Amino acid sequence: MSASPSRLHVDAAFAWRLAVAAALAGIALVLCGAASAAAPVLTPPEVRSDPGQFIVVAVANPVTGRPSAVGGTAHGYGTTTNYRVSASAAAAVMDIARQYSLTRVSEWPIEHLQMHCVLFRIPPGTTREAMIERLKSDKRVLIVQPLNEFESASTLDAPIPAGASDPYARLQSNVSALDVVEAHRLSRGAGIRVAIIDTGVDTGHPDLVGRTLLTRNYIDNDETAFRGDRHGTQVAGLIAAASNNGIGIVGVAPDVKLMAYKACWQASATSAGRCNSFTIAQAIADALAAKAQVINLSLVGPSDPLLEALIAKATGAGVIVVGAVSDDPRFAFPARLSHVLAVAEAENSADQADGTLRAPARDIVTLVPNGHYDFASGSSLATAQISGVVALLLARNQKLGSARLHELLTQSTEKHDTTRGPFLSVNACAAVAQLVRGANCAQ
Repeated sequence: MSASPSRLHVDAAFAWRLAVAAALAGIALVLCGAASAAAPVLTPPEVRSDPGQFIVVAVANPVTGRPSAVGGTAHGYGTTTNYRVSASAAAAVMDIARQYSLTRVSEWPIEHLQMHCVLFRIPPGTTREAMIERLKSDKRVLIVQPLNEFESASTLDAPIPAGASDPYARLQSNVSALDVVEAHRLSRGAGIRVAIIDTGVDTGHPDLVGRTLLTRNYIDNDETAFRGDRHGTQVAGLIAAASNNGIGIVGVAPDVKLMAYKACWQASATSAGRCNSFTIAQAIADALAAKAQVINLSLVGPSDPLLEALIAKATGAGVIVVGAVSDDPRFAFPARLSHVLAVAEAENSADQADGTLRAPARDIVTLVPNGHYDFASGSSLATAQISGVVALLLARNQKLGSARLHELLTQSTEKHDTTRGPFLSVNACAAVAQLVRGANCAQ
């Protein structure tokens, strides 16, 4: 039976409303996804000031799909994927909190580990160690650990004297030792995505403008403080400062794409950067989601099961992780982990028997916020430079794994005689030349 004209009009109007509603819903989903991706879990001030009152617990979260209502004041982990907290994980967290009198402070699902991770405050009258021991016997708990602290691996030196001429490339003895200028004839790291997990970065610095692909902040929403952070700016400058622009310094890999993840904070411009398991875990997970090819960790700290699981996932996926070595044997993270390229100060030793990579790290001139330059020292800086050399190599061959990269960097390590004594350092040009038929270096 044919429909009447009035029925056709109603059906057409209804179909139109459905189409409009569907379109609006699609737009809303896109906008909500964008908002979620821009809102990482922030670190409450109490976590930074009194970390000993907190523990990290992870439970299984193998199911993807719609988010469950986990309640409380905890925040969801910003992500552009559909990975959310499963009903079983949410129920386990609520039961654990109730059974052990724990207070949820924040939480986030980690897709790469198929886990849901929760930051708990322990109850008054108990110790962190005692609570961890109790939770270790709970079959629902995959990981339980302290909220460990980490710190940047560098120190501040005397500033460049007032009136010093610009550019400062003449002051970069590290550039000469690494043979960076010659290396740039063969590679400049074009397009390689390098994640810096550190303090914030002055992305508007004249030597860094246009070199940052994305930024994320797990500490606060203070963009001014993000750009005013010193340590991350120093690291970023050594990796990617512009070359041949008539100002400042020369970065090891000036054509990389930086991804700046603020997982650490500085109480003042002269204090070390501080981080914790909670902030670094988020940053590593986000770097993996953003397809980072190199992760620079210019920080040191104790063994940490959650972070070690994430690093294993990263290196297993072919991401190159470059980590600073600490002189303190208690600080095994990240340099002592399998497949991490461990980097120490060249000036500390004249031999390489332990397989550690080395680059100059004393009195290195680099960027500091507000368009300035300064000297700094520490394995943080050596680590950043090796990350830059890794980017040069990957730009020539993105299939290089950590073992082959270590081999190339070790084979290109040379002895340098200086007024401070001999030291060993990677030669960037010699490393890249091994990948380029007929290439040679002037040094």
